[in-house]
Parts: sequence; C-alpha cells; structure tokens
Amino acid sequence: MVYFDLPPQPPAVEVVEPVPVASIHPLLAPLLRNSAADQRLSQAETELPTLPPAAPPGDRPTEPASEPGSAPPIAEPEPIEGPVRIEIEAEDELTPEELANQLQLTADYQEYDPIAQTITARGNVVLRLNDAIIESDQLWVNLVNRYALAEGDVLLTRGSQIIRGSRAEYSFIQQSGAVSDAAGTLYLPDVGTDLASPLEGRSPATRRAYDPINRNPGLQVGSDGSVQISTTPGARPTGANEGAIQQLRFETDQLAFDVEGYRAEGVRITNDPFSPPELELRADSLLLRNISATQDELLLKRPRLVFDQGFSLPLLRSRLLLSRGTVNPEDLSPVPAQAGIDGSDRGGFFLGRKIPLVRNERVRLSVTPQFFIAQALSSESSSPIDPDNFGVSADLSAQLSPRTTLRGSADLTSLDFLNITEKLRTNIRAEQLIGDHRLALQYSYRERLFNGSLGFQDVQYSLGTVLLSPEVILGDNGPRLTYQASAQLINAESDRTDLLLASGSDTGRVTLGRYQASAALSQGFNLWRGEPKPATQTEGLRFTPQPLVPYLNLNTGLRTTGTYYSSGDFQDSLIAEVGIEGQLGHFARNFGDYTRFNVSYAQSFIGGADSPFLFDREIDRRILSLGLTQQIYGPFLAGFQTALSLNRGRTIDTIYTLEYSRRTYGILLRYDTTQNTGAIGFRLSNFSWVGDTDPFDSPRIRQVESGVIESP
Repeated sequence: MVYFDLPPQPPAVEVVEPVPVASIHPLLAPLLRNSAADQRLSQAETELPTLPPAAPPGDRPTEPASEPGSAPPIAEPEPIEGPVRIEIEAEDELTPEELANQLQLTADYQEYDPIAQTITARGNVVLRLNDAIIESDQLWVNLVNRYALAEGDVLLTRGSQIIRGSRAEYSFIQQSGAVSDAAGTLYLPDVGTDLASPLEGRSPATRRAYDPINRNPGLQVGSDGSVQISTTPGARPTGANEGAIQQLRFETDQLAFDVEGYRAEGVRITNDPFSPPELELRADSLLLRNISATQDELLLKRPRLVFDQGFSLPLLRSRLLLSRGTVNPEDLSPVPAQAGIDGSDRGGFFLGRKIPLVRNERVRLSVTPQFFIAQALSSESSSPIDPDNFGVSADLSAQLSPRTTLRGSADLTSLDFLNITEKLRTNIRAEQLIGDHRLALQYSYRERLFNGSLGFQDVQYSLGTVLLSPEVILGDNGPRLTYQASAQLINAESDRTDLLLASGSDTGRVTLGRYQASAALSQGFNLWRGEPKPATQTEGLRFTPQPLVPYLNLNTGLRTTGTYYSSGDFQDSLIAEVGIEGQLGHFARNFGDYTRFNVSYAQSFIGGADSPFLFDREIDRRILSLGLTQQIYGPFLAGFQTALSLNRGRTIDTIYTLEYSRRTYGILLRYDTTQNTGAIGFRLSNFSWVGDTDPFDSPRIRQVESGVIESP
C-alpha cells in the first residue's frame, strides 16, 4: 500500500476507503487506444476552493444498489477540514514525486461519497493525467464499478489530438465508452504516440494541440504540402508537391470504443480547416479495428465524397487498410478505376484497376488488370474480347534494410502469350545508400525512352550500375552541383551499318558496353518577389492550399557529359541554359489574378551526335522552351508547355493542361500531343486518404536529355 499526504489546502474530503486501481488511464479512451487492462492509477489529487456545496447534479447515472445489511448512502456529504489522504493499492512502491506527476482533478466544486464511493465534480472541471486533459461542465465517477461520466461541453486532448462532445462516458473495467456529438482534429504524425497509454513512457508530441491555460487565440492555417495523384510523373497541379497529409477534422453523431476498436455513426471527415468544408468523406457508419502489430482495418458503410456540400461521388470501397496513423492513398481514389491514354502500346484510351496482393511495412506488391477500350472499339480489332485488348501491370516495392530498397515494375500489353516477348516491358532496380550517395543496380527489358525529336526508342535490355550524387550547394548561396556515373551492358537499336554487320545482327540491334559520367551546375536568381495574401478563407486560401507569392526568377544551368562505348565511339557535350520564369497575381479573385510563365533557351557548344545507339544520341542542339498557365475564371486554369528544336526546325514535345484548383483539392487534365499520352491528376491538401500515388501504371517513360537517361 502506498500513502501520500498532500499539503494542507482549502476544505476537502477525506478518503477513508482504499481506492483499488485496476486499469485507470485518462478518462474516456478515444485518445488512449490499446491501453493494457492492468494499468493502474498511481495518484489522485483533489484541489477544492472554498465554495459552498452546490445542488446535486440532475440526471446523473444511477449508483449501484447497496448490498443487504450495508449502510445506506449519505445523501449530502459534508466537507471536512484538513489535508486529503489518498490510499492506493499498488504492486510497486512509488515515490511522492512519481505520484504527483500522474492524476490531478480541479473544479469549482467537488464531493466524495465514501459509502457509495462516488466522486462528483462540477464547474470548470479539468482532469489531467500526464499530458492528457479532459474538460467538462461536470464529472461523475463511480469507483466501485469503475464508471465515469462527463457532461456539458466535453473536451478531450492529448498531445496533438482533440475530441469535443456533449457527453462522454467510460467503463474502466470493460475499457469501453462513447462520446455523443463528437467532433475533433487528428494530427497524423503524432497519432501513434498520442494514442498510447499515458501511464507508459513515450516521446513528447511534436506540438501541443490545445492548452487550457495558454489557449490558442484563433485559427492559424499553414500548408504542410500536398499528396499528388497523377497518371504520369509530370501531371502536377498548381501548388502540389511530394508530401504527406498531416491533419484532418471529423464529426460524428456517436463515437463508441472498446478494446476491439472504434465505431461511429453519421461520420464526416475533411481536410479543410474552414467551414463549410469544400470536400468531405461521409459514411453512414465506420468501424476501425486493429488487425496486426502494424496495421488497422477501416470498414465503411456507404462511403462517398461530397464536394461543396452538394455533389456526391460514391467511393466504391468499403474496406481500407491503415498503417499506424496513415491511410494508403491507393485505397481512396475518387474514381473506381484508373484511366489513361497510351497511343503506342495500348491503342489509346484504357482503363485499369489496381489490386494489392502484399502490403505491409516492408513490402508492397500489386497487379493492375487493364482493358484497352479504344483499341477494342477500333476497326483493327477482330473482337472486343480479343486477348490483344487486355493487359496487366505489376508493381513491387520492398525496403530490404534501412538503407537498401528494391523496386520493380512489369507491363504486359497483350494476353496473347504466343507473342509475349514483344509485349512485355520490365524494370527492376536495387538501390543502396552509401553515405549520402545512391548506388543502384538495374536491369530492364524493352524499356521505352523518349529522346526529343527522335521520339520513342526501345532499349531491348540493359544491365548495369549507376552512382548518383546528392545535391551539393557550393558556398553559402552558390550554384547547386549534381553528378552521376554509370557502367552498363546495353542491347538497343542502331543505324550504324558497320556495327550491325560486325555483330551479324538481323534485328537492327547491337550489344555494347556504355560508360558515362555527367555533372550539372544550376543557379537561380530572384529578380523580384511580391507579398502573399493573408492565409484566410476568402483571400490567400480561396483557390490554393497556400497563399501564392508573385515572383520573377532568372535560372541558369550548365551540364557536361562524356559517354564512351565499347565500339570505340565517344559522345560528349557541353550544354548551357538560361531562362526566365515568373508568377503574377495571387489567385484570390475570380478573373485575371493568376498567370504563370516560363521561357528558356539551351544550346550545346561542343560534341555532336556520335552515339552508335538511337536512344541517347544528341540530336537537338538548340532548344527553345515556352510555357504559360492562365486563370480562365474562378478556380479554372488552362496552360501549355512546348519545346522546339531550332536546329532541326521541329517541335520536340507539346503538353496541354486544364486544371480545376480549390483550397482542399485539385483536378488536372493533361494531354501530350507528341507522345500521345494523357493523364488525370488529383491533388489533396493536408489530407491522407485520397487517390493513388500513381493511379496510372503506364506508360512508364523516362526522358533522355543530352544523352543522359533521367533517374527514376
């Protein structure tokens, strides 16, 4: 037994009966999931100001019936002068300092009934257990059957997590409870630690969501990045970048929880910090339960996305997997299937559906069956169900060690297996971190590359290694340096008759060793920078996830490359580039408030087209690039990007875009007229449950610039 005398204080009550401790953790465990059943209350402190007793609360839960022969309960306990003695059953001896850091209860009025063993607190009730805080108008606890009830403007916080409600109840024995009219905010990076038991040691939260003493003076909105969901790596809506959703809000009619998980009715979830939300996920009911040491399962009944409180789009998934506080974006695409355009391998427009086969902390494997709609409906197809109109893609990602990764992909563009060697494309890459450099071992089969005005080129197979540098800043504000080196064995198309005859090839391909080194310097100069609008719902955050800053930049770059081939050929180049890019307006008004533009010119000064292959031959030696994105009206943007080969007098590539941009989400349509590929992109701001990170598995195209294949 542990006894702890608190210092004298205003009138209080004396606890004359032992207070057994079985599993008390912060009252109302929505923020304390998976607490062990044998956790114990270490210490309870009651602070009572000198106030007259108030009337007993109405409608409080019925107290347990007295056993026959027991003393009747006392109707109105009288306050007793002197210090409070708390007697606690404990397996281990605790120091007073350890006890004092556990449970604290303050209120305008408190009373304890020693016969019924109930505690009642009313008026500005604040219950603290370590960094977990519960506030309410009144609190009632029955120590016999371990039941607690909080009523009236209930607020529960722990670390970065917040839950509000009109009424909350919790059974310590069953570890179950409920919150009525629940609404709250979840900060996903801290969910794992904030939901642990408060009696266990844990790292502190990265931020404090709420403090009853130092209250937040008002809503402060910032941007932690966006999740980009697109059919190709280049389809990126305005303001989107690589990142993870940090925070979301929720509302529900009833939130219930027990040792199995959470249940909610009438659920609304949003990433919008303002009300009414622009985008919501709604469901008639929700069940969240643990299925492994690293994953939770989320079951939804009739889930749908609701845009601007009106248009509703069914979400054709009822089961989602969560990996400790994060939702896989692949699970919440706003469309039931992937869609794209690939005029080279799939005959144009196609649909697909990603199916996860393995998904855990270290390994992800999925397959995507596809149907080539445009090809099936064309006159060249003998039947819509012809095997040539169907395909499949596969993706593998594995974290072999903290510094070693393995990634692979495969595309089969026909189910006619008699011609599989000409319909299969594969790529596998193992990457090892060596200091701050990356060393990759890579094999590819029939990889498709786009080399400027030479168009698409196939590399039949390639096996080799590539060393990639980090970005190095020279000096305090000097240019940025990157470099790479590679050694590969390559079989690819060539127009060199001497090599084809020497190898005896009848396929138009030759096999050569390829050794390359490349280094690039880049430097940007800000010529002018404006001021952003305030981060409010009607100004800076009206159409974008963060206030836009007008600017004008001058960009310069220099790249040198040397490539040696085992045939004795050597291709070198030195390319200089200069360009202007700018952004005007704040995208806060309905018309004429956003323009983005870029103009650049690149020229090769030495070297020439000396590669024996076609896929990396440097043909375009003088390139002019132009781009413009303009607000049409409200959230609608239209733009284009084009590149011209001045020495060959032809267009290298042209891309057209149409974008619908809102504060919480964005939709981008993108079509490349030269490569005959299309994309639909989705951007969500501070929201962790939407869309596929790469909803379109193909075409997988890497670009060739100055003979250098861009790194995947």
